[in-house]
Amino acid sequence: MTVSHSMCDRINPMPDSDKLPAQPPAASDASAPARRRREVKAPEVRRSELLQAAAALFEEKGVAATAIGDITERAQVAKGTFYIYFASKDALIAEIWKDYVAGFMTVADEAEAADRSQGPQPQKLLQLIERLTHHALDNTELHRLIYSSADAAALVLCKQSDERILARLLASMGENLVGHASRTSGHELQASLIFHALDGALHRAIMAGERIDRAAFVDAIRQFASNALGLEKASP
Repeated sequence: MTVSHSMCDRINPMPDSDKLPAQPPAASDASAPARRRREVKAPEVRRSELLQAAAALFEEKGVAATAIGDITERAQVAKGTFYIYFASKDALIAEIWKDYVAGFMTVADEAEAADRSQGPQPQKLLQLIERLTHHALDNTELHRLIYSSADAAALVLCKQSDERILARLLASMGENLVGHASRTSGHELQASLIFHALDGALHRAIMAGERIDRAAFVDAIRQFASNALGLEKASP
């Protein structure tokens, strides 16, 4: 039996395209949960943000009470990002101190560049020691924070950065004591004595937590250095 097209149409009527049921609209992106876009920053910017976050937390909670997760949360980065820049919390503390030392080096570079035309002068060495003292007194809170709560491993790393200051002091002695009575062979010992005496005096004064008479302190350091170097007069 042959079935006509009209019968087929009655059995399985083909829907008119105009009468097709409306399809529900696809879910828009606006209705989906918003995904935070990862912000790409230069490595030095990200490193700086981690250091700033850590420094703020160290001041609020102390070094020992601050975990790496606290630092990355404050900096709004994944915990793994921390290890791209620092091997450990101790390493981060050392980097904070390294930046402090670098700050002094910048100050010293700028001052020496301005005075280089005057040639070697013992007073330049005393001025360098003064600048180091002022830089330390400008950063008393950092010194107090690091040395009051950091562990031994972190302090060892910080001391490694201090060697840059000692080397700078020794170099300045070689440049500015040319022809002076102070013996070149004794410069290394003199530099070590002056640096560690200054470091000890600063540490004692800062950790006491009392107001420091800056002018008197700097003058005392200058006189000590002048005497240690055998200079007749430590005029400003």
